[in-house]
Amino acid sequence: MTDLFDRVAETQPPREDIADGAVLLRGFVRPIENDLLAALRAIVAQAPFRRMFTPGGHQMSVAMTSCGDCGWVTDRSGYRYDAADPQSGKA
Repeated sequence: MTDLFDRVAETQPPREDIADGAVLLRGFVRPIENDLLAALRAIVAQAPFRRMFTPGGHQMSVAMTSCGDCGWVTDRSGYRYDAADPQSGKA
């Protein structure tokens, strides 16, 4: 079976400026796609996706995972970056 998006790369430019300072690089990670997905699965195994709550008590509409020093979290105490996943406690 072929990849649904294989032919898109053939019809679209490999680089597209989408906003000031933001660039879409089609196919850029394809050479490391399997390694990248494996790394993501390892992170999600330790810090599963979940729908967090805002300081105002509203549940977010998106599911997120938090990882290490750059993990963004939100709860009743506010928005912040945290070194540990608030749900699992793992760094």
